[in-house]
Amino acid sequence: MIASLVPRCSTLCDIGTDHAYVAIYLAKKEIADKIIAADIKKGPLLQAWKNIDAFNMGDKVETRLSDGFAQIADGEAECAIIAGMGGETIAEILENEKGCKYFVLQMQTAHKHLREYLCTHEYVIEKEAVCREGNKMYTALLATRGNSPKLTDVQKEIGPCLIASTPPLFYDYVRYRLYEINSILEKMGAVMSEKRKQYENLKLEYEKLLEGESR
Repeated sequence: MIASLVPRCSTLCDIGTDHAYVAIYLAKKEIADKIIAADIKKGPLLQAWKNIDAFNMGDKVETRLSDGFAQIADGEAECAIIAGMGGETIAEILENEKGCKYFVLQMQTAHKHLREYLCTHEYVIEKEAVCREGNKMYTALLATRGNSPKLTDVQKEIGPCLIASTPPLFYDYVRYRLYEINSILEKMGAVMSEKRKQYENLKLEYEKLLEGESR
């Protein structure tokens, strides 16, 4: 899913590469001429290099010990991947980005926080994708620099491009997020609060999205 959003580019940096599986896949598919597989921890980076070597991709993928973009030079990478992290962490990393043109982002949590950050910091969400792995569902997005339209709360949570295009798995994903909301509301109990009102309103918006499935 992540790889499907990456545009053809000269140099790409994979921030928080972990075992470098995405970097290796993109190198094999010749999506980028050069890939920097960066991670803040030495252990994962060592394993990343072993994997890169095992697939004979050492001429295309280099490893780099880096806290976010710290060891990426200004303008060095055309595209950045930041995946497998919380939305807040991704937003913090983007504060120090180094002049990339494309950003492929995959958040594990805080979907609203990240999309809100993007639309208030001159990023435009160009594409979004959704996938299922086991009993989990994930989304990723491609963003570029530009003036973003204002997003509603449900667009920030589910994704404006997903809502507009309703791709395969869209309604499954909405149900998945609705289950999360119902679980939260159940834990909150019956006492009404401002936070509960927000979740109740969001639940209604999710249910409205699901009405489109029957049509």
